[in-house]
Amino acid sequence: MRERVEKTIKENSLFLAGQKVLVAVSGGPDSLCLLHLLHSLADSLNISLHVVHIHHGLRPEASAEAASVKKEAIRLGLPVTVRRVEVKKLQSQLGCSLQEAARKARYSVLADVARLNGAARVATAHHRDDRVETLLMRLLSGSGLDGLKGIPLKRTLEHGIEVVRPLYDLSRQEIENYCRTFKLSPLWDQSNMLPLYYRNRVRLELLPYLEAKFGTHIRSALANTAENLTDDAAFLATLGREAFCAVTESSGTDGIWLDTIKLNKLPPALQARVIREALWHAGAIRPGRQHVAQVLALATHLSPSAQAVLPNGVLAARAYNRMWLGNSISRRDAAAEVTEIHGPGLTYLPRFGLWLQVAVKSAGTVDLSQLSRNEACLDLEKLSWPLLVRGREDGDRMQPLGAPGSRKVKKILADRKIPLRQREQIPLIISAHQLVWLAGVEIADFCKVTAQTEKVLYLKIEKE
Repeated sequence: MRERVEKTIKENSLFLAGQKVLVAVSGGPDSLCLLHLLHSLADSLNISLHVVHIHHGLRPEASAEAASVKKEAIRLGLPVTVRRVEVKKLQSQLGCSLQEAARKARYSVLADVARLNGAARVATAHHRDDRVETLLMRLLSGSGLDGLKGIPLKRTLEHGIEVVRPLYDLSRQEIENYCRTFKLSPLWDQSNMLPLYYRNRVRLELLPYLEAKFGTHIRSALANTAENLTDDAAFLATLGREAFCAVTESSGTDGIWLDTIKLNKLPPALQARVIREALWHAGAIRPGRQHVAQVLALATHLSPSAQAVLPNGVLAARAYNRMWLGNSISRRDAAAEVTEIHGPGLTYLPRFGLWLQVAVKSAGTVDLSQLSRNEACLDLEKLSWPLLVRGREDGDRMQPLGAPGSRKVKKILADRKIPLRQREQIPLIISAHQLVWLAGVEIADFCKVTAQTEKVLYLKIEKE
């Protein structure tokens, strides 16, 4: 068995010569076997070991287990770190199951202890039976290909620290036989023998039933299936990353833009991968199949401005041939932020992240034909100070330049085919309760520059 583990390590480059390896040891047969195998291989592999034990504080015997692991590490002449985590407190904060909270706490501690001790690798005792159980659990829960591939041989944590599984190809029975052969004294978690948890029911009830009805080869067959799915998932992941880059127009801290024409041309499997990746970028923690379907429905919807609110406050908003995914916008908060302009000068508009330049000019010095869409010239005599700058509100109206009457701002923006999300980022310039400039879009007819205008109020929106 020692030779098989060494082969797994060398063929997959789990460790590099000279590395320090953090060994996660609970004290059970799996981790105790791992510790002793790596201790026996350390010189030939040219690695140094550091033992870590995580005290979850969930069972009365947890403190005794921590002491036992510490004693064993000292007996082997290895440095050891014991960390306690408040799993129930973390569960309350995250709103997840106790097992999920414990898993998150474990990996967070492993990454931290590895970093503090200069360990580039963390070795855990996951084995073939763990992989088989994970495959069945995810299959029964309707997981996709990425979930069905199960537990990977390697996994990268923060700071580039890699989790590796040297016992990857060993069965639980082989591990327990090793402990008996070398007279190791593992600790036994009695809760593992109770069908209270999903994994325990798969281990204690489903797998024995499958073996009894379909043969004892079922575990190795399922392990092979997981291996095949891992290869397929890796290939599709590469295609998915390429498709995501091709479909993404831009991304930032506030959200991401997708090209819906390119998205709709992709095969369904790649569409789903692109959308899931975009949702993760936008802040959705666990986007499911139904959320992917919602976004895809928006991408093909007849309405050019359809939108949907998704988990974790993520908004998916269609903008003609583009799709935006990001934090949902609070129009109430946007409208509440008003900036007053009391005279010429340069004023920052925090609501929009823009600057407004204001100047008074003689009518004879301006050429209206040379103005960009971010500039406006108005008849100063038709206006009064202060000017107010705010976001759009329901019911806003104005009479656009040359129009016969007033129109709703909402209708003006829709007719100009301005994407729905961008409409919330357009400053409205107000004078004496009248909208005088829909910045970058239109000025009001009543304050336009005419032959009789003597003084012009010049406005310009700038990003910097």
